[in-house]
Amino acid sequence: MCAGAVSASEPVTVAKRPLTVADFLAPYGVQQAAISPDGRHVALIEHRGRIHSLKLVRIEDLDQRVLLWGRWVEDGRYLVNKQPRRVSWVNNSILAVDMGAVAEALDLTGKKIADLGSRVIGKAVPGDPDSTLMLVHDDEDLDTVSAVDVQTRKSRRLRYPMSGTPKHWTFDEQGALRAVLLADSSIWRDDTTLRLWYLPGGQKDWMPLLEHRVTDDTWLPLAASAERDELLVASRHQRDKVAVFRYTPLKGDLAAAELMLADEHADVAPGENLRGQTAMSFYALGLKPQRQWLDRDWRTVQTAVDEVLPGRINDLSGNPAGQVLIHSYSDLDPGRWLLLDVPKAELRLLAMHRQRIDPAHMRPMETYHYASADGLQIPAFLTRPEGPAQPRPTVVLVHGGPAARDHWGWNAEVQLLASRGYVVFQPQFRGSTGFGKAFEVAGHGQWGLAMQDDITAGVQDLVRRGIADPRRICIYGASYGGYAAMWGLVKTPELYRCGVTLSGVSDIGYMLTDWSDSNGDKMTRELMRLTVGDRKRQQAQFDAVSPLKHAARIQAPVFIAHGEEDVRVPFSHASKLRSALDRAGKRYEWLALPHEGHSLFYLASQQRFYAQLLKFLDQNLLPAAAPTEAPAEAKP
Repeated sequence: MCAGAVSASEPVTVAKRPLTVADFLAPYGVQQAAISPDGRHVALIEHRGRIHSLKLVRIEDLDQRVLLWGRWVEDGRYLVNKQPRRVSWVNNSILAVDMGAVAEALDLTGKKIADLGSRVIGKAVPGDPDSTLMLVHDDEDLDTVSAVDVQTRKSRRLRYPMSGTPKHWTFDEQGALRAVLLADSSIWRDDTTLRLWYLPGGQKDWMPLLEHRVTDDTWLPLAASAERDELLVASRHQRDKVAVFRYTPLKGDLAAAELMLADEHADVAPGENLRGQTAMSFYALGLKPQRQWLDRDWRTVQTAVDEVLPGRINDLSGNPAGQVLIHSYSDLDPGRWLLLDVPKAELRLLAMHRQRIDPAHMRPMETYHYASADGLQIPAFLTRPEGPAQPRPTVVLVHGGPAARDHWGWNAEVQLLASRGYVVFQPQFRGSTGFGKAFEVAGHGQWGLAMQDDITAGVQDLVRRGIADPRRICIYGASYGGYAAMWGLVKTPELYRCGVTLSGVSDIGYMLTDWSDSNGDKMTRELMRLTVGDRKRQQAQFDAVSPLKHAARIQAPVFIAHGEEDVRVPFSHASKLRSALDRAGKRYEWLALPHEGHSLFYLASQQRFYAQLLKFLDQNLLPAAAPTEAPAEAKP
C-alpha cells in the first residue's frame, strides 16, 4: 500500500510544550464517520469547540463541506439544542442524523427530508441500497419503535399484543419485528420476570420462547431471519463466556442450539449489526479486543491493513473490493479515519479524533494479570510515565460499576496523569464484566472484601516489582471506584498517601435506600440485591465496610468531588462523608460541581476538577515539588 496524508488533519500540538489539562480534555476533531454504500462519500461528525458539525467528504478528491451546524431551535415553548451526534446512510443520497433527543433525514445539501423520531436504529432493509425505510425509536425512553419511509414521510408503529416493558427488540432483514424481550415487575415486591416472545414467519400470533427471573442468565436475540424461522442469540449457554448461537424457535429445544461464534478466553460479540445474515466477523472482548473475520475477502483486507498499521485496533467498513473506511486507534492514538482504495492499494489519512494529541508523546498501556490473595488471576492495565525504570509515584485508578470494566485504548485521564510523572494502575477486580461469568459472580457481595483485596494485591505486586514507590501511592475512583478509594484508606492505610472520590458511594446501606434513580427501578433493586446484598439481612456487614461509618480511621488527606445534580449516587453521599470527616477532624479538600450529574458532562467542570486533582496529587505524592497555595475550599 502507498500512503498519503491530509495536512489539515495532523496534530496541532505545540512542539515540546507540555500539554495542559485543556489540551487533554478538548474533544476537537472528528467524533464519528460513515461511508456511503457506493463508496463515493464519507459523512463526518466533527466537534468544533462548543458545537458539532456534520460534514460531507467526496472521496475522489477529499473535498469537504459542512452540511449542518449544531444550533438551538424553538420546539413549542422550549429551546432544544440540536447537535449532530451520529450519522448513518439511508441510501447513497440521504443521511440519517441523531441530534440528541431528535433525529432527522437530510439530503446531501443538508436539507431536511423527514423526521426520524428520537433516535435512529438503522435501515429496515439493510441489504437493499435503494430502500428508504428506517427503523427508529419515536419516544425519549426508547420504549417504542416505528418504521419510517423517508421518501413518503409515512410512519408506522410496530406493535405486539403482549404486556410488559420492552428491553430488547429484534428485526429480520426485511425490517419486520420478530422477537421482543419484555419485563414484568410485581406491583407489591421487587420481583421481575423477563419473557422472550417470537413471531414465526407468516404468522400473526406470537409464541413465548422462554421465561426467567431478571437475575438469571438470558438468551439475547441478535438477529432473526425472514426466510427461515431462526434466531441468532447471545448466551452463556453451558459456557462461562458469552457466545453466539443459532437457534430454531419452533423446535423449542434450547439445548439443541448450534454454537456459531466463540472464544475460549473472552466473551464475544458480532462485529457488525446482524439482520438475518451469517456473521462476517466477531470481536473477542479480552483485555485487548480482537476482530476475527469469517468472510475471506474482508479477512484479506484486515490482514493487509494490520500489517501497515501495527499495534492498533483497525475497524473496517465499506466494500472489501472497493473503498474501505478504516477507524484506527490505539493506546497512544485517540483515533483517526483513513481511506483505503483496495484496487489501487492506496491509503489516505482522512481525519483525526483529537487533533491536539500527538501519539509520539503518549505512553503505552500494558496488559497483564496478577494473583490476588486467594490465587484468582486479576486482569489489569498499567501505564508508566516517561523516564527511567525505578519506583515512581502511582495512582491506583479504580473503575466504577462495579459491573463494568476499563478498556485498552487512548484514555485522556490516564495519559494526563502519566504526563505528570505518575504510574497509572487500573485493576479489573473480580466482579468486573467481560471476563466470564465465574469471574463476575466472584464479586457478588464482595464490596470492601475480596474485591478490595484484589486492588490491594495489585498495589503490593507493583511495589514488589519496583514499579510503584510505596511511600507515594494515591487511590482514586469514581462511583463504585470512589467507594473503593475511601475504603482503601480505611482498610489498608499503610498503602496510601491520599485518596480521591468523585461521585462516590460513601455507605452501602445508604446507597440501597437513598433517592437515586437505581432505587426507583424495581429491576435494578433486584439486581443490586444479587450483586451487592440485602440491607435487611446484611446491614451489619455493610456497616463493617462503610467509609462513612469508619471515617475516623482515615489517616491520609482526602479529595471529595461530586456533581450537585447526581441522581445515580446522590450528592448527599459526599456531604455525609464531609460531615463525618469534619467530626473526626480529618484533612480533606472539597469540590461541589453545580449542574453536573453522575459523570462530568461540561468541559468547564472537567477542567476545574482535573486542575484541582493534579494539584492535590502533587502536594501529596511529590514531596520535592514547590509548595502551592491551598485551594479556597480546602479543609486544614
